[in-house]
Amino acid sequence: MFTFLLKSIGCLPAETDSPAPTRRLADAFPNVPLTDQFGRHFHFRDDFVEKNKTLVINTMYTTCRGSCPGTSATIESLRQELSEVFGKRITFLSFTLEPLIDTPAKLLNYAKMYGAGERKSELCDWQFLSALPKDWEQLRRSLGFFELDARADSDITQHASILLVGNLTKNRWCRLPSELRKPVLLDSIRRIAGNTIEEQYGVES
Repeated sequence: MFTFLLKSIGCLPAETDSPAPTRRLADAFPNVPLTDQFGRHFHFRDDFVEKNKTLVINTMYTTCRGSCPGTSATIESLRQELSEVFGKRITFLSFTLEPLIDTPAKLLNYAKMYGAGERKSELCDWQFLSALPKDWEQLRRSLGFFELDARADSDITQHASILLVGNLTKNRWCRLPSELRKPVLLDSIRRIAGNTIEEQYGVES
C-alpha cells in the first residue's frame, strides 16, 4: 500500500512504459486568497503553483505545544542548507490551522523565532500563511492535509507533522514525516527539487 502511494504521487518510477500523464497533481489545487506574516496578500495558484518552483508545505499553529515547534526548527535547519543549493527556487509554506486566531502579527512573532521574520533574506523564502476558514478547508483537502476519521480531522492537536514536497516543473511530489533524520530529509528533498544530477545527488554529472 505504501509503495503504491509513493508511486501515485511521483516518489517512485512507474513500472510501465506508458506515456507520462499530461495532468499535473497541482492542477487540482484551488486559487484561494492567502495572507502571510507580513500582511501581504497572495493567491495560491497564481503566486506559488504557477511560479514553477519547488514548494515544501506543512501545517502548524502558533500556540501548538506538540509537534509544531520541532517541525519549525527542522525547517529552519533545512532552509539553511537547501538555500546553498537551490537559492530562491525552493519556497517553504507553513499554513496555520487556526486562521481566525493566528493573525499576521502572531504569525510574524512566531516566524521570528525561526529566522523567518525578515521581508528580504538571502535564504529561500519561508512564508507563514493564513486563509479564510472556507478557503483553507478547500485548500488543505486538495493538499491532502486531512484525516479520514472526522473526529481526528476536527482535532488540530492530532495533525500530522508532514512535509509535502513538490517540484512544480517536473511534477514530482512526495510526503515526508518531519521526524525523519535531517540527512534523510535533505536527501529526499534534493531528489524531488533537483533538476540536475548534481542538485539531486551532490555529485557532478
